[in-house]
Amino acid sequence: MNILKRFSMTTVFTLLLVTTSTFADKTGVAKASKQAETEATPASIVHGHKARCTAKPPARGYGLTTYDWSTGKLYLIGGVDEQTPDLSYPLRDVWVYNTFTRCWTLLLNSEEFFNAMQRDAMALDPRSEQIVLYATFVDPAGGIGWGVQTWIYDIRKNTFEDVTSGTEPPLRWGSRMVYDDESRRAILFGGTDGYTYTTLNDTWEFDFETKEWTQMTPSVKPPPHHFAAMAYHPLADRVVLFGGFDNETDTLLNDTWTYDYNENTWTEVDTAVSPPARLYHTLAWDVWSNRMILFGGVAKPYKPLFGDTWALDLEKKSWTQLSPSRKPHARAWHVMQGTWGGPLLFGGSPQHSPYTYDDTWIYKSYYDRWIPINVSKIPQDKDDDDDDVDDEDDED
Repeated sequence: MNILKRFSMTTVFTLLLVTTSTFADKTGVAKASKQAETEATPASIVHGHKARCTAKPPARGYGLTTYDWSTGKLYLIGGVDEQTPDLSYPLRDVWVYNTFTRCWTLLLNSEEFFNAMQRDAMALDPRSEQIVLYATFVDPAGGIGWGVQTWIYDIRKNTFEDVTSGTEPPLRWGSRMVYDDESRRAILFGGTDGYTYTTLNDTWEFDFETKEWTQMTPSVKPPPHHFAAMAYHPLADRVVLFGGFDNETDTLLNDTWTYDYNENTWTEVDTAVSPPARLYHTLAWDVWSNRMILFGGVAKPYKPLFGDTWALDLEKKSWTQLSPSRKPHARAWHVMQGTWGGPLLFGGSPQHSPYTYDDTWIYKSYYDRWIPINVSKIPQDKDDDDDDVDDEDDED
């Protein structure tokens, strides 16, 4: 059993930051990052020649990702490729990205699990090695309908299982879900009602042991949010929510909230400065700076498109716009997750359809720079060629 699975990841992160706290400058943090990645990488990779990886997911929007800190693997499931989304997500694939080899691998591509691929939100439990998928607009017999189901993707078995219990949140789309490591629960918030088109602000938990959902009833909660960005901050033990859209009031949002599962409380974070209001953006925790990183998104109706990078210091309650020396092109409908290498971004598009980007980037906070892992189906800058794939290895 992976030794990291024996401990709360909050404990692991705390020990890591204590260990690296003696590095006061950027060079020191960079070396600490490389050391941590090396120590977690198989010896055959460290001492051998790193293979140049050629496989990668096709371009898409509306994909969903989740990350296993105990194995260093990110999972990408489904999405939309070159058609305008209706009620169906046409991609039926599961990909894994290894943080340490920096390689994508296709795990599954099958029409057998159509309903599972209609996932609106998902989260991963590292202890059971299971990913829960909240699937909407499905027919229990298979295909498009008005039903809601819960599916489990078993990483060890590389297969899906329908675990629908009848306790699921009502039909919706545009919800967000993250894994709360301290409580070992998946937390789902918001979206828009599939029948009334009213944007929601309800909070639900999923228990990986019982495979059942429970609606939480906090006394204070955010206003309705549709396609917000949400991520978990393990050291603060808080779910962090930013931005989104309220369909009913036609309001674009730029508010920041945190959710404490243990106290069942939402708290608005009052910051002096905030990123501009947006939706279809992403948010991820950066292990090396202990900040939440935000990238991209779009304002309704799909203009302007954002290509900015922001950092939220939760302790100081402050947003800061960053000026990375290199960054991905502006986009929305992409995915991003915190990883051992830094926040990892994949795909998306500068337009609602077709979805044209299949590139992977990692944000290195100690350089304030985005590093391209592979670049092909994007308009390339003069210095954005494939020779730069390994340039993070050259920076000490």
